[in-house]
Amino acid sequence: MKLIDFQLLVTHVIAFLIVLWLLRRYAWAPVLKLLDERRAKIQGEFDAAATRRSEAEVLHQQYADHLTRIEDEARERMRSAVAEANAAAARIRERAQQERAQRLERATEEVRLLEDAARETLRRRTVDLAVQAAEKAIRERMDDAKHRELIERFIADLESADRREATG
Repeated sequence: MKLIDFQLLVTHVIAFLIVLWLLRRYAWAPVLKLLDERRAKIQGEFDAAATRRSEAEVLHQQYADHLTRIEDEARERMRSAVAEANAAAARIRERAQQERAQRLERATEEVRLLEDAARETLRRRTVDLAVQAAEKAIRERMDDAKHRELIERFIADLESADRREATG
């Protein structure tokens, strides 16, 4: 018994080489071409994904910057509104103080005028009472204008004496 049949071995080796050549010529090249195309397609998708990711990062940064600007503008508007409100409040306070001062001044003037009117009324009444008292005392009617003049002089002398005492 022969363990190795050389003719069968040579036939198998030749058949293997022929199949290998046929596979390489007709099957291996198209399979490698398909694998290269698939590899190129996958690499293109990876490149496109990287591009989209970098674009997304740029958009994200732009969005974050835009939000920051909006927040800064909102803060600035709030500061401006507070400053404007404070200025308005100060103007209102100032106007109220001016009105209060004007009212106080008017009230003081009214009081002074009322005091003057009251003094004049009191003076006339005092003159009238003095004239009536003098009339009753004397029972003789002198000229009314003469009586008034005498009494008004007397009252004026009294008022000037009171003023001298008040200042001295």
